[in-house]
Amino acid sequence: MIADIIDDNVDRIRIDIINLGLTYEPLVDDVLDHLCCMVEENMENGDSFENSYAKAFISIGDNRLPELQHQTLLLLNKKHQKMKKLTYFLGLASAIILLFGAISKHMHWPGAGIELTLGLLVIILGFLPLYLIVTYREQTDKKSIIYPVVAYLTIAFLLTAAVFRIQHWPAARIVTTIGLAILIIGFVPLYIVNAFQKARKGKVNPAYIILLLVGVAIIALMFNVRFGKEALDTYRNEAILNESRIFETEHQIQLIIDSAIENEHKALDEIQEIHAEAENLQKMIDEMLDKLLASVNEEGSSLEELRKMDYEGAGRDVIVKSGWARDFITSARKFRNNLTEIVDDPVTVNQIQDHLEFTGSVWFMEFGPEEVIYDPVIKIYYKHTDVSKGIALAEYVAISSLMDSE
Repeated sequence: MIADIIDDNVDRIRIDIINLGLTYEPLVDDVLDHLCCMVEENMENGDSFENSYAKAFISIGDNRLPELQHQTLLLLNKKHQKMKKLTYFLGLASAIILLFGAISKHMHWPGAGIELTLGLLVIILGFLPLYLIVTYREQTDKKSIIYPVVAYLTIAFLLTAAVFRIQHWPAARIVTTIGLAILIIGFVPLYIVNAFQKARKGKVNPAYIILLLVGVAIIALMFNVRFGKEALDTYRNEAILNESRIFETEHQIQLIIDSAIENEHKALDEIQEIHAEAENLQKMIDEMLDKLLASVNEEGSSLEELRKMDYEGAGRDVIVKSGWARDFITSARKFRNNLTEIVDDPVTVNQIQDHLEFTGSVWFMEFGPEEVIYDPVIKIYYKHTDVSKGIALAEYVAISSLMDSE
């Protein structure tokens, strides 16, 4: 009796299932069989067919069947499953590479930078794109693709900024700024809108949004705090040591010059020429450093008294826009060339080139606009005391060699 009633209504049940959005015939048959069993069970408990059918139909839900069909088709899609496995593999591989890179960095082993860079590149170019594609395909109710694209760009730029900072590459600040801009202007508003859309039928929990904003603030703070107090103190201490070494070296230089004058050394003219050039370079550095401190209202302060060590941006006007960097490196390279022409001893020439290494490609890597503009005051100060020390040492070995050449 019950079976006959159900058989009479099979076509009706099938049509209702199809009207819910099911189109995959094997799944339609499975759901139909499941519903019929549920109806039969309810009818055996004394319910009428209509009541039994209504209860069974409500239990499967209006939205669950299309989602079930979507997930079933994805499980049967071999290409999608291969992509999903590749996504997990790349995620695991990148995590392992980053772990080894972090350990190597901590232990100061060679190749740490390469490992960290490779791990982040695998995430940016491999794992993240595939993960977003797989996740988007698995959504039953596909929304605008803008949200996953913005999410990808945000993570990609922030991770790229991390790579640039770890490797100390130029433009790290620019990449970081772009990443934070996309995060604050793009991702956060989209996330908030998406959160409210999901909560249309329920109460919005503001805690999630507050936590998101706090997280954004922390990320922005972490990227903006480039140097901790320990690093700033290290730069200051090294600058103080450099100044002490410069003072001692210049004292030795003066003794050599005095001796050359007293003995009317045959290389006196060359020694005085070298000293005049070196003195001019030292004067350029001293005047620039005075202007650097004045730009942060620390004029006349000693390194021990310097308070605004972490102030960034002072190098933009004092070094780059003023043209000082261009004028200085031109004079420094001329000084290097003159020394290597005057001095004949190849060992001394190599020493001069080592002391004046900053006049080569290192200048653009360490003293170029991208670095100087965003360096804190104390780092700029330290770098140029290091340059000043190199000039003094180069002058010392050059005139010492000339004095010994008689």
